[in-house]
Amino acid sequence: MLAIEWYLTVIVFVLIIKTGSGKNCSSITQCRCHKLERKLFADCSDLNLETAPYFPDDVVGINFAKNKFSNVPQSLPKNLLFLDMSNNKLVLLDNGSFSRYKMLQNISLSRNTLREVSIGTFAWNSHLRNLDISFNRILTIEAMYNVTHDLQSSKIRTLNFEKLQCTYGVSQLMRVYHVGFLRHTQLTELNIASNRLYSLETGFLNVLPKSLRILNIADNKLGFGMFIFEFSVLPNLEILNVSFQESFHQVGMNGDFFENCNDTKVATCNCMNNNKYMYESNPASKSSTISLEGFSKPSANYSFYLPRNLQKLYYHDNLYKMSLPEFPMGLNNSLTHIYLQRNIIYEVIGPITGLKRVRYIDFSGNFCKFIAKSFFIPFLGLEILNLSNNALSQMFESDENGDFFQSQRRLTDLDLSLNRIAHLPGHVFQHNSKISRLNLSFNSLSDFNVKINHMKHLSQLDLSHNQLTQLSKNVRASLDAIATRNIKVYLLGNNLKCICGTLDFLKWLRDSKSIYFVGINNYTCLFENASAASFNEIGQIVQVLERKCSSYTLIIVLMTTLIIVTMTTTVSRILYRYRWKLRYMYYVAKEKYKSETHSCEEKDRSSFRFDAFISYAEEERLFVFKLVKYLEEKCNLRLCIHHRDFIPGTGIADNITNAIHCSRHTVCFMTSHFLQSHWCMFELNMARMEAIYARSGQNVLFLVALEKGTMKHLPLQLMDLVDSNSYLEYPGEESGIEIAAFRSKLGETLAAGSD
Repeated sequence: MLAIEWYLTVIVFVLIIKTGSGKNCSSITQCRCHKLERKLFADCSDLNLETAPYFPDDVVGINFAKNKFSNVPQSLPKNLLFLDMSNNKLVLLDNGSFSRYKMLQNISLSRNTLREVSIGTFAWNSHLRNLDISFNRILTIEAMYNVTHDLQSSKIRTLNFEKLQCTYGVSQLMRVYHVGFLRHTQLTELNIASNRLYSLETGFLNVLPKSLRILNIADNKLGFGMFIFEFSVLPNLEILNVSFQESFHQVGMNGDFFENCNDTKVATCNCMNNNKYMYESNPASKSSTISLEGFSKPSANYSFYLPRNLQKLYYHDNLYKMSLPEFPMGLNNSLTHIYLQRNIIYEVIGPITGLKRVRYIDFSGNFCKFIAKSFFIPFLGLEILNLSNNALSQMFESDENGDFFQSQRRLTDLDLSLNRIAHLPGHVFQHNSKISRLNLSFNSLSDFNVKINHMKHLSQLDLSHNQLTQLSKNVRASLDAIATRNIKVYLLGNNLKCICGTLDFLKWLRDSKSIYFVGINNYTCLFENASAASFNEIGQIVQVLERKCSSYTLIIVLMTTLIIVTMTTTVSRILYRYRWKLRYMYYVAKEKYKSETHSCEEKDRSSFRFDAFISYAEEERLFVFKLVKYLEEKCNLRLCIHHRDFIPGTGIADNITNAIHCSRHTVCFMTSHFLQSHWCMFELNMARMEAIYARSGQNVLFLVALEKGTMKHLPLQLMDLVDSNSYLEYPGEESGIEIAAFRSKLGETLAAGSD
């Protein structure tokens, strides 16, 4: 990672030069020249040069990259400010390499074959600001001591020590003396990536200059050591890169694998003594070193303190297989961006507190299956969240109340793609009204009926490569309601259908004005016969379906109406035909568990509470009372009449059914009043049902015609009672003998079954 200042310099020096200015800047015409801010630059890169051409004194920058120099040329202009010697064949640098060029500010020695950089090499370059000696893989990190020794009084701002160790050698320990001389410089960027470092010596971070803003220790083999508690001593650190730890390097059998590593190289100085002297000669620095004594026995109430100005933390592409536990952070930090993608963090328990200022988190590609719902609660300022390429389907499919993102009220970008999600609850995003970009692509959604009408800022909805056949009516209405400006919707790669059930959806796709369907001409849909159609002809597809579905609609309506009428008529006829049976069964079942009924049920069926239930119209009450009195006194019968024997507080229908059920016979006194009475006809039909369904067809119903011609007026469905059962006719008041015979006959009939 190079500093912005270094990048701008190199871009100006390398790229703009190639346009040419027309002025002669060297003795060979192949060098490209350019003048910038009255300063002349020469680009002589990639020309297979072994010796330097002549340059006039007004040339301040020279690019010798990708040539064949084995030594630093000594014939260049003395006031040179920029020199790029990368990708050459430099082997050794000593105190004579740059002593002529005391004004140098930027030096690049990257990608040479350097084996040694002697002390004094940069001693004359007090104006040096940017130095790059990266990718000299046999130089080793021991060269850092010599280089930093020469820079302790310089204006150095950026140092690139990336890959000074060979790729497949033994692991290294970064010691304090390697960078100790930088302590009092104004260094802003340090790159020590790709050096197979397995740890940082205690105090290493403490001797780095407090001006440091960018620290790159990526692509090493760092584990978790006590040095992680030292980062807080770098108050101005803004960017920290600890990515690609333990990463795999592809073996190239003809390349790096057989390179001659210089891992046994020994420091050329008594570095440990110098290191000790460096601390003892500066009491202030000695007192400022971090004591790790308090960390030897971690307490449950510990906190990890970040550099107070740290804004971006890169911790991606590491091969640590881990579960993320509770991790309290110190509150005094400025962290806004966290890059955690492509690790192996298979579960997140948390919470990680103290990170309220974080606005960006990339947690994609972590093989994660579980994140605690409370994990994101402390991230109140989160705006951009990428959880793609994990296995979090169960987490989101069970989030019925939107608890997962309940604290992310500022969330604008959410990426949940590649999570194998088959279903999302309707209220999963109910707390996230500021979402502008929602990515759910490459999942297994067969339906999408999520509440989005509160997302007034939504500008992009990506549902591509799922299993959707259409968008639900609610989602379409919500998109139309919030589409005050163009909303991009992605539906490519779904199982869209061209059938009658999706006709409204297809019309919506065709007619929507404020919604832009990205790549709609590449959409395809399937007809019922499995043939496919392209959406670049969506107008024709809709017309075909309208003609087809309109005929189907008429048929469906007619058939549905016919079925409903037929079923209603059939059910009505059945209910009417068996109305008395159904009513009888209802009342019998209703009374089944009552005490009165129980007493009847428990007795033998040959014994009943009453010998007969007397059914009559109110107009014949006096006659019936006299007859009942006679039958009870003379014939010793137990008769039930509703005026006397019905249970108070019980429904009439219940009393009638219970009385018939607990009586051996039912006697109906037929008159014109009887036939006109609702309850009399109810008693007659209940007695009839009792005879058929409870008494196995026994003759338990007797009809007594008190008026002549009454039986002729019975309903047709009751005429079988006249044909199949004998009935008595009352002789009238004229003949006392006939009346006595009538009473006697009735009494004998009712008493016959009581023996």
